[in-house]
Amino acid sequence: MGIVAFKKTIILLFVYFSIASSLNASVYKTYTQWEVDAIFVSWLINRYVDKQSEFIVVKKGTFIDEEYAINTPKSRFRRGGKETAFESALRQLNIRNNCSDALVPIIRILELAPWRKSEYLYVLNFENNLVNILEKDGIEKVFNYIDNYCKGEER
Repeated sequence: MGIVAFKKTIILLFVYFSIASSLNASVYKTYTQWEVDAIFVSWLINRYVDKQSEFIVVKKGTFIDEEYAINTPKSRFRRGGKETAFESALRQLNIRNNCSDALVPIIRILELAPWRKSEYLYVLNFENNLVNILEKDGIEKVFNYIDNYCKGEER
């Protein structure tokens, strides 16, 4: 095999595996409408577990495979009485860093003590910004907002 044929083979293999990997992207689902807890779990999966993952919302009651469900009654990552779905995901995936440490207080207030969020202006601002970005630009832009928050750019 000549060098040109070898290069073509390498390029074709690269293209094939790129297409194959995009076809196998995991699609995670949560119930309509997006909740901050489900957004945080989706962000965590997309940034630390499966960068090709996709996320959609489905009508409540629609069957979702437990492996790809987020914050639903039978999902692996769901809110309980003492932890948020995000904290459940952090624990099960064994992820802890400065970013997760910055996000946990926000999600705990929003999900476990929402009646207290008016006491925390930064939590209200974060939630309002997140909701506005989601409505205007979609989930990927929300993920970018969370990234920027973790870098200190949105605080």
